[in-house]
Amino acid sequence: MKKLICLAAVMLFFSFASYAYAGSIGDEPGTPGKWFKGEEPVQKDESKPPLVFVHGINSSSSTWFDRNDMAKQAVLNGYESAFIDLYPDQDTKKNGKLLAEKLKEIYDVFGRKLIVIGHSKGGVDTQSALVYHNAHPYVEKVITLGSPHYGTPLADLAYSKGGSWLAEILGQKSDALYSLQTGLMAAFRSETDKLEKFPHKYITYSGSEWGTFGGVLYLGGMYLKSFGANDGAVTVSSTRLSYANNILTGKWDHNSIKNGTSMFPVFQHQLLANAASAEKENIESSNSTELNTDVYVKGGESEKEKTEAFYVEEGTNGLSIQWLNESHEARPEIIAPNGDVLTNLKTSEASFPYEGAFSHHVQINKPVPGKWTIRSNSGKKAPYLLLVSFDSPLNDEIKAEAAKSGDDASTHSSGLIKRLSKKVETFYFKDAQKDHPLKTTASSADQLKKEGAYSVTVHYTGLTASGTSAFNRTVIRTLYVDQDENIHGDIPY
Repeated sequence: MKKLICLAAVMLFFSFASYAYAGSIGDEPGTPGKWFKGEEPVQKDESKPPLVFVHGINSSSSTWFDRNDMAKQAVLNGYESAFIDLYPDQDTKKNGKLLAEKLKEIYDVFGRKLIVIGHSKGGVDTQSALVYHNAHPYVEKVITLGSPHYGTPLADLAYSKGGSWLAEILGQKSDALYSLQTGLMAAFRSETDKLEKFPHKYITYSGSEWGTFGGVLYLGGMYLKSFGANDGAVTVSSTRLSYANNILTGKWDHNSIKNGTSMFPVFQHQLLANAASAEKENIESSNSTELNTDVYVKGGESEKEKTEAFYVEEGTNGLSIQWLNESHEARPEIIAPNGDVLTNLKTSEASFPYEGAFSHHVQINKPVPGKWTIRSNSGKKAPYLLLVSFDSPLNDEIKAEAAKSGDDASTHSSGLIKRLSKKVETFYFKDAQKDHPLKTTASSADQLKKEGAYSVTVHYTGLTASGTSAFNRTVIRTLYVDQDENIHGDIPY
């Protein structure tokens, strides 16, 4: 009889274990809700909390052990671990619900509280699980690595009028990317921070490197640099929470910040530390309202041949020009005002949020002022995106003048500027996949009434003080209006 009872108990245990986690590292990852126990340490120390690793957008659990030794580092340092697959393309609400269910399973298997380590959006999904789906009882602390707690302007770009054509044809538009727009994340923060009952649980790390010219994160880093230090996908300010232990900003990019050799020794001392007593880094508000006035953006769907023009003002120190399309071969040529033709653009695969595209780019020192032209022949109708970044003393002047008025179209003058005009385009998005967003007539905050997301693009044009040199800039933001008509996000006009 006793043997039968023991046998039944063993069978029940293995039945539960197979339900809780189906597989191990080396099995095919990517099934949402599936999780794996990591390799057992040689000397298991149950005084050490188990580590649960959560991946980010467009990723899977393999990000921690495929060309990454984070899983191995956990083993070598005596920690039990688990690796979970969430939906790579779903928003924080859906992933938060799924993660909360799995954190309870993992907690039941290990029998003690967990430390969750989330990379990128995985850190936001984790807070969603804790706050909205009652996973707090299973988690001792949360460590986020390059997580966009306030969203990323790159998501705003992908849903803007100019940037959406290419993102859509590449299949990059998703509920996940949609949720990372700065306006939507501002709404998330407004609600979540009020509900967060255990703010001391959060520890953040951020990176401030995005590689060199032509690198995999160059596109994102160059676009984000006017918003502040960044890791090629997320700004440093976005990775920080006002109530968290914001431990360190290091020389990592958005990919290397999850690398085991680089990061495990850095956060290891936090695994056993009292998070509530850890020393905080002094931070400023992450919700900056400053305008980024050093870029020009234009995009859409072109015919076989497409020509775009932009202006470079006198005194510009340098340009970074990027032309994104679907083709490696369809390289554009750039014609300077003096007739010089540039064809030696560097081509590389584009990164978030334009994976699958190619970026053709060049940097130019001391560019000739005047009208520049970029010309591309794709051989077919195709989407494109032009990003021009200006290193110019006019950037701060435009920012200062632009902030003086909220009119839809206005003219100003200053020491370096003779004329500055702007045009505001606002598009309403019903959901993440809407192909043709409804264009509104909204030109001020008072006209944003309907609940939902609004992509706002402000086009600045003008003349320098000499009256002979034109310039243009583009500012893009996403705003979110909640059911009470509260506007979340930075209003860029």
